[in-house]
Amino acid sequence: MTTTPPPLPDRPLSICVVGPGAIGGTIAARLAAASGTGDIGRVSVVARGAHLAAIRDKGLRLVTPTEDVTVEVEAVSDPDNLPPQDIVITALKGHQIPPMAAALGRLLAPEGRMLPVVNGLPWWYPLPDGQGGFRGAEAVDPGGALWREVGPERAIGSIAYMGASVPEPGVISVEIEGYLDLGRLPGEDRSDVVRVAEMLRGAGWTVRETEPFQNSLFSKLFSNCAMNSVAAISQAAQKRIATDPVLSRMAAGIMEEVRALGLVEGAEIRMTSEKRLYHAANGPDHAPSTLQDLRAGKPLEIEPIFGATVALGAARGVPMPNLELATAMLRAIEEARGFA
Repeated sequence: MTTTPPPLPDRPLSICVVGPGAIGGTIAARLAAASGTGDIGRVSVVARGAHLAAIRDKGLRLVTPTEDVTVEVEAVSDPDNLPPQDIVITALKGHQIPPMAAALGRLLAPEGRMLPVVNGLPWWYPLPDGQGGFRGAEAVDPGGALWREVGPERAIGSIAYMGASVPEPGVISVEIEGYLDLGRLPGEDRSDVVRVAEMLRGAGWTVRETEPFQNSLFSKLFSNCAMNSVAAISQAAQKRIATDPVLSRMAAGIMEEVRALGLVEGAEIRMTSEKRLYHAANGPDHAPSTLQDLRAGKPLEIEPIFGATVALGAARGVPMPNLELATAMLRAIEEARGFA
């Protein structure tokens, strides 16, 4: 589906994190703390507003259950102020990435790689373009800008499993230590995955390299599509969803639709919908990120998580009536909030 890009350079790698919020800030801080060791070269971030000002003035502070460290890191507001980077890690909301396509293309060195850490279906995931080729889902890559400017062959699949927040500008708080999952689709060269995974482990990360990567991707969609959508529509956290017979039935219906789509895509989702709802009912009363954004008055990540998954289902002929309905309702909510 994609061509093999040139190998990464045989030297320490320059790394830029675009969007050093909760997830990106954790990645950036750990890499910056390990800069100069192993494969980790110069580390920089692209930020904005008060967060940028705080990082410039005081450094990037990382607070975890076991450490409290502050690192110095080069911080800019415009990626064009940095030289081309070997590794670009994007940790933005899905709708924030396409407008930066041209700038990200310029930021990435010709032999570089991008790690788009996103919720939902990533822009590099191939859908049939109707002309014998492939493209990213229009919902996450309008007009194919990222497919064209960056190229799917330079993207390494990246999923973060952790709990973190930004309690104040320049400070990242990690509440739940987790891991990163990296991978590529079957048949693609994985040498860059292996090297980048080792680089991240050198910075203290736990890293998995799931094969096939669809297993990790669709297992997260399985949960996110269901729990995030129902939570935002009902404005209820996960315990209420799991214990309400109607809400839990809707969530389980979406999970099984994603499972059916995953099977078509070659993915195995080992979690059952019953087990997922059991964990929701008996674990912390977590508010999924889409509900958090709704409560905070922020735009919702509708297209990357829900719209793109519905689009892939349509392209593969997999009916997804529950998720399609939920997506339409969320879009209507966004229109009413003025975020259309």
